[in-house]
Amino acid sequence: MTLKRTSATERLFPFSALVGQDLMKRALLLNVVDPTLGGVLIKGERGTAKSTGVRALINLLPTIRVVEGCPFQCDPDDPASFCPHCAEKAAAGQSLPVRERRIRLVNLPIGTTEDRLLGTIDIEKALKTGRKAFEPGLLAEAHRGILYVDEVNLLNDQIVDLFLDAAASGRNVVEREGISFTHASRFILVGTMNPEEGDLRPQLLDRFGLSVTIEGIRDVKDRVEIVKRRIAFETDPEGFYARWAAADAELAERLAQAKTLLPRVAFTEELLQTASSVAVALETDGHRADIVMMKAARANAALEGRTAMTAEDLQLAARLALPHRVKKTPLQKTDFDEDKLREVMAQHAPGTAAGGTEWVPVYENPKKPSSTAGSYKSPVACVTHLCSGSRIALPHLPWHRLDAGRHPGRRFLLPDVRRSGSVHGTRLPAPGGRLDDVSLIGTLRAAATSRLNHNGNGRLSIRPEDIRLRKRSRKTGLSLMMVVDSSASMRTNDAMAVTKGVIDSLLQDLYFHRDKLGIITFRHTGAEVLLPLTHNIRDAARSVEELPVGGRTPLASGLEVGTRLLLQEKRKNPETLPVMLIFSDGRPNVSCYGADPLEETFAWAQEIKRQKIQAILVDTEQNPMAQGCGYEIARRMEAVYLPLHRLLGS
Repeated sequence: MTLKRTSATERLFPFSALVGQDLMKRALLLNVVDPTLGGVLIKGERGTAKSTGVRALINLLPTIRVVEGCPFQCDPDDPASFCPHCAEKAAAGQSLPVRERRIRLVNLPIGTTEDRLLGTIDIEKALKTGRKAFEPGLLAEAHRGILYVDEVNLLNDQIVDLFLDAAASGRNVVEREGISFTHASRFILVGTMNPEEGDLRPQLLDRFGLSVTIEGIRDVKDRVEIVKRRIAFETDPEGFYARWAAADAELAERLAQAKTLLPRVAFTEELLQTASSVAVALETDGHRADIVMMKAARANAALEGRTAMTAEDLQLAARLALPHRVKKTPLQKTDFDEDKLREVMAQHAPGTAAGGTEWVPVYENPKKPSSTAGSYKSPVACVTHLCSGSRIALPHLPWHRLDAGRHPGRRFLLPDVRRSGSVHGTRLPAPGGRLDDVSLIGTLRAAATSRLNHNGNGRLSIRPEDIRLRKRSRKTGLSLMMVVDSSASMRTNDAMAVTKGVIDSLLQDLYFHRDKLGIITFRHTGAEVLLPLTHNIRDAARSVEELPVGGRTPLASGLEVGTRLLLQEKRKNPETLPVMLIFSDGRPNVSCYGADPLEETFAWAQEIKRQKIQAILVDTEQNPMAQGCGYEIARRMEAVYLPLHRLLGS
């Protein structure tokens, strides 16, 4: 088999030259052998060759037969999946020219719009011919190929929902702006992400057939080899390609043979029972784990050139198919229990003494006593249900007067956002506003209904008052900066332990709604940022566990740092809803800026109000005889005031 390399200008690192990361490479190859596996999610820290490995796969992909000139990559051997254009030609008896080409790897950028993903009206053709025509999007390009999403956890929720629908159904259905179009869209979903930047929604996580978590290589010899190969590649790309061309060609040939061998790979009843026993023992959700395990084991056997599956194939498949499907709470550690996997496999693998017997756990996962999360209420959940009804966030309506909804995902809808979000109709442009999201169909329809626009020659003219813009909306969440008093007064009446219990409930709430969270603590003479604003709630949970206690109470410093970080976030993401959540007993006792500590706190409270930052103050003072000023501080910043006892579970 002759391996056709990519052009030198693309500068793709050869797949065979990657050092280590064998599990990631095997997961990618298995998906090429059997595209029905459902793709792979690669999680890892920065600089671990995630994107390099995925892009290097291009040189190994086998060829497929496609209808020449068809933008939807139609398979000439599968008339049932023809696009409307190919189906029309076939019905008319016309011959469809065929050619062979490589499977494509289509990149889906973070800033992709709905029009680019789904496809939209071909404006140029519509203006020239006056007829509606469909312009294919990325889902058409990815059909029968690989859809690669880098930083998948940072992708817009609306875009994620759209390509998930296509991945689940195998079809892309477009119904918008007078267009009704459907075409096949079956692709392998490959995503990469850095867990430090936030987690994935469970709905998206389960769509990936396989999952791999990789780390940086610690062996010094391997690290040296990585540096040598990378520098050699950047210095002389063509020469580096030439040195590794034979290895890549051999691997490509193995993939082609494995795809041919795959239908002949057999598996036994014992292996089926073992797969189901492993899924039950590790408490996975649903039945997809069993199915994917068997498919991955079969693909691995084919890749190794065998027609019979073994227990080793199944164990490798379990390591790839189960880690992201094991039941866990949002704040639990995500490490996969490989010891338990080996234990179950040893009891059920064919040929062992325990093979075929019902699995009985050697140890039970002990149920933890009632956690603090179940004994307390989230401060945010306590204040986002005061008015039932609309969930649309308007500039003049405080976020805490809204019904936050009861479903996972972002909390509120933002109307009339620009260039992103779902389209639902048209709107008139604001006086003096920008015309940067014009609805062609809406504008033509408005012009066509006006008699003043019809000239005597039969042509339609469009006046400025006929212009219509797309009406859009998108979901948004909170950017919540938590400012926690960790001074010595928090030791009184076990206030810090109670506060941590409340924070645990808060973290569950924020994870459920995919909000961003930052943590600031203040004690001694200043404030410290424990965690910048992030979607990674597990990091937040670890930061809360390690909260220090002791020293004096520089409350003004905590408010100042929190305000500064929220304003920075607002400049980066204007559509976010900034919220400051303060845990304090309202007794500042150290000056941060040379004035009276309480007056400094009042001044920053008024600044929070002036900057239009929504706020909640949880008063941790539990002594009714104390002189805390929590309520007055909350009043100055127009915050929601919650005494700590309000957050105790019933």
